[in-house]
Amino acid sequence: MNKFFTCALCCALVLGVAMRSGPAVLADDRVVPVRLDPDKIAGLGLTAIPPDAYKDILVSGELKMNVATLFEGKELRVSIFESTPAKTNHRKRPTDVDEFVHVLSGKLILTEVSGKTHEYRPGDSLVLPVGYTGTWEMQGNYRELVVLMQKGRQ
Repeated sequence: MNKFFTCALCCALVLGVAMRSGPAVLADDRVVPVRLDPDKIAGLGLTAIPPDAYKDILVSGELKMNVATLFEGKELRVSIFESTPAKTNHRKRPTDVDEFVHVLSGKLILTEVSGKTHEYRPGDSLVLPVGYTGTWEMQGNYRELVVLMQKGRQ
């Protein structure tokens, strides 16, 4: 449980720094700040994800997704993710890394296997621990800033 809280705290700190000046990154053996691209945060210039990438977990809607990686380090990846309204079920494909999510637009409804729902709107943040198996419903023009732990680094 301490690992979870440490991850949540680290992600919150990274997001706070990222929204101000950017997280640290190694460049020419120096640690320098990296400003996150405000156009990408606004949803401009994102790259389309092939629609078949998630067809195995699609429950409803049409997944038209776009993404941009804003930072990729040794332990973290910061990305913008955007989707048209859709609902996915992660019972067959649970999350494989811890995720910190900050909702930028639209609405996110996560429903646990037990049926308990959690709604998130622009400005809301959450941590989704590795192994989440519920549903993920994106409403409206859904866009999020997501901080992911890199696989094998946890």
